[in-house]
Amino acid sequence: MSRNFRAACLLLVAYICAACASGPMQNNPVEPVANPAAARERALSLANQARRQSGVPALRMSAALNAAAQAHAEDMARRGFYNHRSPERQDVADRYRAAGGGLWAAIGENIASCISCTAGMGQVDAFQAQWIRSSGHRRNILDPRFSEFGFGMAAGGGRVYAVQTFISRR
Repeated sequence: MSRNFRAACLLLVAYICAACASGPMQNNPVEPVANPAAARERALSLANQARRQSGVPALRMSAALNAAAQAHAEDMARRGFYNHRSPERQDVADRYRAAGGGLWAAIGENIASCISCTAGMGQVDAFQAQWIRSSGHRRNILDPRFSEFGFGMAAGGGRVYAVQTFISRR
């Protein structure tokens, strides 16, 4: 294979990768969620109801997990992405540490999003129902290793984003 051919192939691959890369991040205004403390309490209550029905000990609220979940929900709403990892590749563990969280034995996260919906109590219920129907999300909610819980919700760019976070401490 000639050197020019290899260079042309590499250039073609680089061009294709650049074309497939996601576009520029959005800068949506984050819309306020009415009564975020009540939304957190409702989310915790629904998660604990599912745990109780499965014979799993209740979760308790964590300020650091709430902060991590809220930061991720707002980041997704502001920049218009939907992923467990931020565009900078930060994950739930990174967000928990940034929010002042300590050591953990297990950590988990559920995310959900809807288009043209309203960030409120009804949507908290809808997200919980969606998570319970999904085996992976349900596994996080019912994991007996988890003892602490956090929740965040934010709206932006015509979407509502919700995040549940879970840990068990070391």
